[in-house]
Amino acid sequence: MKKQIYKLGDTFISIIGTQAIKAKDTGKVIDDLRRVSNKVSLQAIDANIVYGIEYLIEVLKITLESERRKIMIANRPETDLLLRLSYTNQISLALKYAGLKNNSCGCFVIFSKDKSQLLKLRNNIESLFEVNNVVLRPSKTKREMISYRIGLISNVIFNDSTFTRYLFERASLITR
Repeated sequence: MKKQIYKLGDTFISIIGTQAIKAKDTGKVIDDLRRVSNKVSLQAIDANIVYGIEYLIEVLKITLESERRKIMIANRPETDLLLRLSYTNQISLALKYAGLKNNSCGCFVIFSKDKSQLLKLRNNIESLFEVNNVVLRPSKTKREMISYRIGLISNVIFNDSTFTRYLFERASLITR
């Protein structure tokens, strides 16, 4: 599988979808992965809330720009990203909704200015989990679940493109 690395300004990004995570303590898994390199930021989320890789990249752009301007809604960019993907400013709600869960497909978002350290962490993740980026694709089920989460009465007014744009706007409006 080709290792897709994206670049936003001077930040390298890698997004990895995985088959169901088999770990009773997903928090420990994340902590262990974060210890691989202190030069790489990592956020692990439930793949069911990811409405495509483009969506993740756009929300990460918001987080990185907020960090640059020093107006993040959290102290760390990983947490800011999680809150924006969850459409909330409450960490406990964000973890409940979007956090990595046992027996559920996962998504690892890693970003760093150091490409070699990013690749090191990516390789580590790929050795621990079965990679499958198909789980990140938009779907009708995801659209319905996300619509319910954010209180949309009907999601039929959107096609994939307009729904994604709507989600970007929602993510950008999260404030402290």
